[in-house]
Amino acid sequence: MFNKNILAPSILALFLLQGCALNSMLKKAQQQKLTLEPSPLELHGDSVKFSFSAELPIKMLKKGKAYTLSFNYKYSDQKLPVGNLKFNYLDFPEQKTQAPKMSRKFAFSYKSNSMDKGDLILQGSASNQNDKAKMSPEVNFAKGLILTSQLVQNEFLTSLAGHGYNPLPEYYPVNVNFYFDQGSAVLKVKGQEEDKKGKSKAKKSKKVEKKPMNQMALDAYIASRNATKTVTITGMHSPEGREVKNTELSDMRAKAIEKYYRSMMKRLNYGTKADSIEFVTKALVQNWLPMKDTLVSDTSLTKDEKAAVLAVIDGPGSYVEQEQALEKLPCFPKLLFNIYPKLRLGQTEILTLKPKKTESQISALAKAISEGGNASDTLSDKELSFAATLTPILSEKEAIYTAATKKNDSWQAHNNLGAVRLEMAKKSTGEQRTALVDKAITNLEISRARMETPEVYANLATAYLMKGNMEKIDECFSKSQGLSGNSEAKRITNSVKGIVDMKRGNYTSSLNMFANGVDEPTTNFNKGLAQILKKDWSGGYSTLEELAATGSTNALVFYVQAVAAARQNKETELGAKLKKAVTLDSSLKSKALNDLEFLNFYSKASFKGAIE
Repeated sequence: MFNKNILAPSILALFLLQGCALNSMLKKAQQQKLTLEPSPLELHGDSVKFSFSAELPIKMLKKGKAYTLSFNYKYSDQKLPVGNLKFNYLDFPEQKTQAPKMSRKFAFSYKSNSMDKGDLILQGSASNQNDKAKMSPEVNFAKGLILTSQLVQNEFLTSLAGHGYNPLPEYYPVNVNFYFDQGSAVLKVKGQEEDKKGKSKAKKSKKVEKKPMNQMALDAYIASRNATKTVTITGMHSPEGREVKNTELSDMRAKAIEKYYRSMMKRLNYGTKADSIEFVTKALVQNWLPMKDTLVSDTSLTKDEKAAVLAVIDGPGSYVEQEQALEKLPCFPKLLFNIYPKLRLGQTEILTLKPKKTESQISALAKAISEGGNASDTLSDKELSFAATLTPILSEKEAIYTAATKKNDSWQAHNNLGAVRLEMAKKSTGEQRTALVDKAITNLEISRARMETPEVYANLATAYLMKGNMEKIDECFSKSQGLSGNSEAKRITNSVKGIVDMKRGNYTSSLNMFANGVDEPTTNFNKGLAQILKKDWSGGYSTLEELAATGSTNALVFYVQAVAAARQNKETELGAKLKKAVTLDSSLKSKALNDLEFLNFYSKASFKGAIE
């Protein structure tokens, strides 16, 4: 099917020979060997290309004569000149002992589908130097065209910029520090004093004393009944003699704060809500890190004094030995009065649930904003963009993103508005589709002016694919290559570029693009098709087999597999795959009957059975 060797008798038997030198050449030409590749002719990109080789018999060329093979493509009522091979006597001085050979590549442009059915016409001629010639009759040498390359499928994918809103529960820390007296684990709460046994008891005084700010903050938090996940309390101690010996002091301080917290919840009738709060108490014992952190922000010690302190605590010796060494420093009084009190504390970190609107509230507010009924500041930028993801209705998405462009004029809002309009265009036809694509490009160009991103170039590539502007797609691809960021958006651009390369007949380049493109059915179909068009028939068949195994109902998957089977002369597979394709799409019956891919199988039972 794909190589055609034709001896001259099949052509030159039709020649009207006369008894002169030219006639003698034409008669001798009956022994010529002609080869065409491919046959039938195939369309790739925007042109039909083929190679033609001719080998003439020895002693055929006569002195001062030439022999020419001319090609025309005849379709409908038109004849398109393609080119010729011309053998001049002087160019083949060894032709009496060596057969003259010549090969050449030809091409002609594909201008319209009126060229789909035609014939490559071959005509031979023998001529003198004065161009007088004897012509043979025209012969239909090969059929055309195989149009498998036109099965490439467009894929109109879009890329939304992230809205940045987290709809999941979020917790944020509330920090409260409680400071203790030297060597004490009793929480300093106004209105209480320690008895001789170290237990706190209420003061019997009519005077109302103000609570410390930290206690007031904690009381206010607990009273607010905020949803709380964990309360982490870290007890610490300062590096002083009697505290060093009391290694349980830090833990006792942490547990004192936990006890206070729990007592407050009980007083406020938390009930079972208190059971959902996890308390974590930690004891930081004989650790210099808190002191180092305190030194950083302290202003009472000089730079040299801080250096001297650090030299001790970073030096040799145990914690106790280092603490004793600090007592000998000239700056120790500053440590005792300015630094150590800050280390006698319990750090309390409360993870509380961030208050958020429900999705239904966000949707309602966004709808009101988009209709002009609410001020745009009733939702944050992130909430407004998130609202667009909560509705499946494209017109509502469009209205929300339009409101977002008016609210913040950000690249994200313009990009997403453009992407939604492309989605709307996919569901439209004619002038309405064109108008939506043009609007989308306007939005996307505004977005690009704000910031060049992979998302905007992915969407622009899709928009220009809808318009058939391949040069603009090349530009989008080139621009996106130098950008970091959304890798999925870059894969969309790669897939679009792969489609363009296929339409140009650049199958190697398209396969490289698809290898770095999106993992979607259409891209995988195009990948398998590109492999087959590149003559990797078994590889393309396997790629499409993987797609078929996913439960694909795309009839062209199986039709192209049938083509690959035909190219490999696998009649059984051809019949099975073609039958599956026709079952999914009955219109493929007539296509197969006229498809030159199956020329050698038209009379086969497997082919007839598949389309009956």
